[in-house]
Amino acid sequence: MIPEKFTKYYDLLSQWLTYYGFKPVTVHADSGIDHVFKRSRFEASKFGNVDVYCCAKYFEKADVESFRSFSSKMFDLAMKHRKGNPIGFGAMLIVYPLIITENIAQEVYLETKQYCPKHFASNEFPCVVDLATGYVYYFEQTPIWGSAYYSGIRKDAYKFFSPKAWETTSKTSV
Repeated sequence: MIPEKFTKYYDLLSQWLTYYGFKPVTVHADSGIDHVFKRSRFEASKFGNVDVYCCAKYFEKADVESFRSFSSKMFDLAMKHRKGNPIGFGAMLIVYPLIITENIAQEVYLETKQYCPKHFASNEFPCVVDLATGYVYYFEQTPIWGSAYYSGIRKDAYKFFSPKAWETTSKTSV
């Protein structure tokens, strides 16, 4: 059972991702994911069609192993789900495995600062939202191999998942 605070976050997440052009994706109940959203569109700056997935799950307590495992599984799921041109040949994939929790563990916080999996023409960008603080934690540096895209991926992660960003956007959009 997901606590009410997290249900409210999911409701807002759904609304904001819809605002940003995402659509919900139905996944098998045994997949272990609470919600999946997808956006596909052509982006000239990325030389083709870009599929972006957000795979969100509530974790009462996340540890480093569950953080890494969830991220890897969600990337694999998105790779299997996507259709179209081969990755790297007119297509790109960005996957945001999103862990929602309260009071992020120090070890998970430190892991978000260093965990940066490398894939060909695709990005696995795990994030953790701590609802106690409203912060979104993720890899904040730019790897050499990601210099063309990582700044935008970080900005999008904040914009897509942060309650603080949502509040700012809603105030400036009025």
